[in-house]
Amino acid sequence: MLSTRDIQRKIRTVINIQKITKAMKTVSNIKLRKAEERIRAASPYADALRGLVSRLDASDSNHPLMQRRNVQNVLVIAISADKGLAGSYNSTIIKEAVATAKKWESENITPQMLTVGRKVSDSIRRHGYEINSTLSPLGSSPEFSTIAALADYVGQLYIEQKIDHVDLIYTRFGEKVVNIKLLPLEQPKDEEPAGNYLYEPNPEEIIEALLPRYLRTMLFTAVISSVASEHAARVAAMSLATENADEMITDLTLEYNKSRQAAITTELGDIVGAAEALR
Repeated sequence: MLSTRDIQRKIRTVINIQKITKAMKTVSNIKLRKAEERIRAASPYADALRGLVSRLDASDSNHPLMQRRNVQNVLVIAISADKGLAGSYNSTIIKEAVATAKKWESENITPQMLTVGRKVSDSIRRHGYEINSTLSPLGSSPEFSTIAALADYVGQLYIEQKIDHVDLIYTRFGEKVVNIKLLPLEQPKDEEPAGNYLYEPNPEEIIEALLPRYLRTMLFTAVISSVASEHAARVAAMSLATENADEMITDLTLEYNKSRQAAITTELGDIVGAAEALR
């Protein structure tokens, strides 16, 4: 049984940890709000671009980003956080990335990996997979230019036929981990009523200009969605940690009081016993 001094020491330790978890929760809340603002700011452009691409007749397009080939070389893109203490956020991404790699290996295809974020980068290396490229650390507010350059790099690999298929694994904000096919690009479905549009100069040239931008936007929205999901996961994890610290402090305080009461009872017993012996 712990002494009262040891229990007091544990209470002080838990209180100090609780202060840290509260601070981390506050910081993550601020970052989460900023990340949500970035998502809201990027959504109109992404939605408009998606709608424009969906209304173009790209079914017969020969654009290299839409060409389907026999799959021999695969690239898996996985997006995680740079830091931990975010619950199961990073581990879920890593498990999905490894499961996807093993799925391709079962088809006798050894995938290349492109990692975004320090946690998944370190883990994929430990699993022994080849990392084609990495963006680590990602940071809490990645710039569009950085992600656009990464998207252009992936697109160029596909155009040069160095890869034939690209999987993208990330956490969609407000949802769970998703695993989507990034390349070859597929024409999004038009959610608006079909209409008659006039295109200038012509649909083919517009498709040629839009698809690389569409690829950049898809990857960028995935990244900022992952960043927001990370902060939301950390807020939840730190809230739970703070609540658990409260419960632990309550339990330790109760244990301290019981231990102190037992010590006082023992001391009183000793005093009464000594007094009886002196009679």
